[in-house]
Amino acid sequence: MTPVALADAAGLAALIQENTAYLKKYLPKVVTLSSIAACTAHVQHVIEAGQVDELFEWHIFANDKLCGAIRVNKIELENRKASMGYYIGENFQGQGLASASVRAVIGYCFDKLGFNRIELQCTSTNLASQMVAKRLGFTWEGMLREAELLNGEYVDLFVYGLLREEFHLKATTSHDAAI
Repeated sequence: MTPVALADAAGLAALIQENTAYLKKYLPKVVTLSSIAACTAHVQHVIEAGQVDELFEWHIFANDKLCGAIRVNKIELENRKASMGYYIGENFQGQGLASASVRAVIGYCFDKLGFNRIELQCTSTNLASQMVAKRLGFTWEGMLREAELLNGEYVDLFVYGLLREEFHLKATTSHDAAI
C-alpha cells in the first residue's frame, strides 16, 4: 500500500476498466475514472487535497499490480475525525488485502494524524464491506434510510464507527491472544 502517485494512473485506469461491472454496483463515481487522463486528473486532485489535509488516498498493490484504493475524507480536524471508503478489485477479494490495508490506514489516522474517530458507511447490501468493518472492530451505529441515490435507486446506508481506544484495545487483545 502506498500513497497515490501520478505514475499509478495507468494501473488505476486498468483496474477500473477490468472491474467496471463490479464497481458500478456500489461505486459508480469510481467507474468514471476509466481512462488514463481521468485517473491522472483524479490523482493530481488527491495529491493537492492531501497537501491541505482535505483528503488522503492510498493505492493497494498485490504482486506489484494495483488492485484497490482507500480514501480518508470528510476530515474534521477540529473534531479529530474522518470518514473512510475503500474498494478492491473483484479478483483480489478474499485474500485479506482490504482488511490489512484498511487496518494500516486506520493506524496511521489514529497514531500519526491524531484522529479519535473513523466512520465507515456502506450500503446495507454490501456484505463484503460489512465484514471488513466487523473484522476490524468497527461498531454498527445504525442505518441511514434511503441516504444515497445509487444507480437510480435510493439505498440504505449502514454506519460504522471506530474509536482510537477501541482500535488499540483490539490490537492489544489480538496481540496477546497470539502469544
